[in-house]
Amino acid sequence: MKKKSTLLSLILVFSMVVSAMGCGNKNTSVSESSTSAKSESVPSKSSSVSSDSAKDEQVKFTDSTGREVEIPKNIDRIAPSGPLAQVVLYTLCPDKLVGLAAEMKDSQTEFIDEKYRSLPVFGNFYGDTLNMEAIMSAKPQVVIDIGEMKPTAKEDMKGVQDKTGIPSIFIHMELDSMAEAYRTLGKIVGEEDQAEKIASYVEKTLSEAKEKSESIPDDKKVRIYCGSGDAGLTALIKGTVHSDIIDAAGGENVADVEQSARGGVSDISMEQLMLWQPDVILFTPGSIYSDVDMREEWQGLEAVKDKKVYEVPANPYSWIGQPPSVNRIIGIKWLGNLIYPDVFQYDMKEETKEFYKLFYHCEVTDEQVDQLLANSTKKQ
Repeated sequence: MKKKSTLLSLILVFSMVVSAMGCGNKNTSVSESSTSAKSESVPSKSSSVSSDSAKDEQVKFTDSTGREVEIPKNIDRIAPSGPLAQVVLYTLCPDKLVGLAAEMKDSQTEFIDEKYRSLPVFGNFYGDTLNMEAIMSAKPQVVIDIGEMKPTAKEDMKGVQDKTGIPSIFIHMELDSMAEAYRTLGKIVGEEDQAEKIASYVEKTLSEAKEKSESIPDDKKVRIYCGSGDAGLTALIKGTVHSDIIDAAGGENVADVEQSARGGVSDISMEQLMLWQPDVILFTPGSIYSDVDMREEWQGLEAVKDKKVYEVPANPYSWIGQPPSVNRIIGIKWLGNLIYPDVFQYDMKEETKEFYKLFYHCEVTDEQVDQLLANSTKKQ
C-alpha cells in the first residue's frame, strides 16, 4: 500500500513539472509590438534581458524620403542638421539636443534658456557648413533634418549617415504638414504629449486663418511687400516657404517674380517697387525700417506716406521666414490682425504669451510682448 502511495505521489509531481514547463514556453513566445505605424521592432541580438538591451533596442523607421532606417527605440540624444530642425526640436524636446545648427545670439536667450548656448555648433548641411566630426564627437543617437522636401533629400541624408555612421532621417515640414510632422517626431523621440499639444494648436490656427482669409474678397485683399537687406530691396518671393504666411493671413504678396539661386528671395529695383505700389510694407530686422522715412527714394510709395511700414517680429526667430520655422504660426495671427483687425480679432498680447509658453517653455511678461511688437503694430 505504501509503495502504491509513493508511486502515485511521483506521478503527480511529474505531471505538475510538465504543466509548469508548458506555461513557461507560452510566456517566452510573446513579443512587444511597436507603437509607431511607421516603425517595426528589430529584435536584440542578445537573448539576455537587461536595462541596457532595452535601451539599445532598434526600430525600423521610414522617413519622409522613403528611406528605411534603423533608429533607437528610446532616443535621448539628437543632433539637428539645420536651423529649422534646431527650432522644431527645441520646441519639442530641448533637453535631448546635443548640439546646435547655428550659434544663438545674445538676444535669443531672452526666450531660450541660456544653458543651450554652451552646446557645440554643428553647422548647416544645406549651407555646406555641417561639421561631421563635431556631430560624431557629440555622440547623438540620431541626426534629424526637418523642412521642405528638396529633390536631393534622400541622397543627402544617406550621405550624412554614411559619413558619420549615425542614423540620419528627414521629416518633411511645411505649413500644411506641420501638425503631422510634429506627431511623427513625437513618436520618434518619445514626446507624444507635447507633440499633440503643438499639433492641435497648429491645426486650430491654420483652420481659423483659412476660414477668415476666405471671407475676404479678392478686390479687398491687402497687397504686401516684404523686404530685407541693407537697401530693403531683397524681396521675399511669392509662393515660397519664406513668405507663405502672407497668403495664409489673406494678404497678397506683390513680389511675384522668378525664384533666384538664393532660394525664397530675389533682389528687385526701386522702379519695380514703385510700379507695384504695395498697400503695406514689411521689413525684416536689420533692414531699413528705422530710417526708411529719411530715405528720399522711398517717399514716392503710398505705404511710406501713410505710415503703413512695419518690422517683422523676430525673437527668438522670425515670425515670417528666415528660417521658415514654427514662429510662422504666431506670425499668421499677427499679420492677419495687423492688416484685417476686424476679421482676425486677436488680443496679440495674450496670443503671444500663449504661443511662447507652449513652444518655448517660458512665461513672457507684458513688457517683453510690448518690446517684441514695438515696431510691428499700427501707429496711433
